[in-house]
Amino acid sequence: MPLPAEEKFRCDILSWGGIVRDSRRLSWMIRDSEYKPEIIIAIGRGGYVPARILCDYLLIHDLASIKVEHWGTAVMKEEAIVKFPLCAPIRNRKVLLVDDVTDSGDTLKVSLQHLKKFRPQEVRTAVLVHKTRSAVTPDYFLKKIIKWRWVIFPWHVMEDLTELIQRLKAGGVSSEDELRSILKQRYDIDASINTIREVLSFIG
Repeated sequence: MPLPAEEKFRCDILSWGGIVRDSRRLSWMIRDSEYKPEIIIAIGRGGYVPARILCDYLLIHDLASIKVEHWGTAVMKEEAIVKFPLCAPIRNRKVLLVDDVTDSGDTLKVSLQHLKKFRPQEVRTAVLVHKTRSAVTPDYFLKKIIKWRWVIFPWHVMEDLTELIQRLKAGGVSSEDELRSILKQRYDIDASINTIREVLSFIG
C-alpha cells in the first residue's frame, strides 16, 4: 500500500526502566548545578511521572501540577492552553517545572507565563527529552533530538497506538497483519499482534 509522505514519521518508544534511569541522571544534573528547588510542578500529563521520580531523587516533598493541552499523537493543536491552573502557593519559592519533552516549546512557554503570575522567587525547567526545534530551551535536559521524530513514553503507548491505528483504519487498512506491517513501515513501530488486538478492542 502506498504511504502518503506527510503521514510517515519515525517513532521512538521509551521503556519504564529507561525513564527511571534517565530521571535519576537528570536529578544529578540538577544537584550539580546547585539549584535547590523547594517545590516541583509537573506539566500534565507528560510531566507527572518524571516529576514524581525527581521528587524522590531530589528529596523534595512538595509536588503540584498544572494541565496544559497542546498535542495529540504527532498532531499539534492550534495553541497551548492551561486547562487546569496551579493550586499550590509558590510565592517567593524556588520552583522546578517538569515535563517529559519539549517539541514546539509552546507548552513550556505558556506554563512559565502562567507560573510567573504567582510570583515565585525563581523557576527553572527540566525535561527528559529536548527537541532542538523547540522555541524554548529548558535549563536541564538529558537527551537531545536534532532530527525530529515522535517520542512515545511508556505512559501513553496505548493512547498513541490507538490514535495511529484509528488513522490507518480510516484510510482503509483493516487486517491485523496489515496494520502491524504499516505501523513498522510508516512509523518504525514494532507492535505485536496481541498489542494490536488489544488496541482494536478499545476502538470497537
